[in-house]
Amino acid sequence: MNLGILQDWEANAGNIRSRAILVLFRLAQRFYRLPAAWRWLGFPYLAFYEVFIGWGLGIELNHKAAIGPSLKLYHGTALVIHGGSVIGAHCTLRHCTTIGMKNLPDETPVIGDHVDIGCNSVIIGKIHVGDRAVIGAGSVVVKDVPAGAVAAGNPARVIRMA
Repeated sequence: MNLGILQDWEANAGNIRSRAILVLFRLAQRFYRLPAAWRWLGFPYLAFYEVFIGWGLGIELNHKAAIGPSLKLYHGTALVIHGGSVIGAHCTLRHCTTIGMKNLPDETPVIGDHVDIGCNSVIIGKIHVGDRAVIGAGSVVVKDVPAGAVAAGNPARVIRMA
């Protein structure tokens, strides 16, 4: 199902910066997913994307990451998303969040739908964060978080179930 480059527009109503970042991200995904013979057409844009988003805005939102629709960004500054990460639909990410690998490139997290991730959180390794989970600000998640759980701390532990 292709929702287009504006699939995050409504989720970020009132936040023009997040809207712009996510439109540029979805466009970069489009160019990256072109057939190999045509991908060179998107190379100039992908280079622009890396320089503008990565260096200019300080956000590493890798265009190879599998991110569902309606991603909501609050203050995307210092956001790092590894290209192998999987993030579900209707998730919320706040500033200074890192979602990435532990040791090997295929050891990346899978984040479910409707997950709310607090600022300054780190989610690393081959773990799964269940649907509708909440990750507290400043948490370091290195183990699975069940669906509907609220996890916080360093290392993160489940403090409440919904």
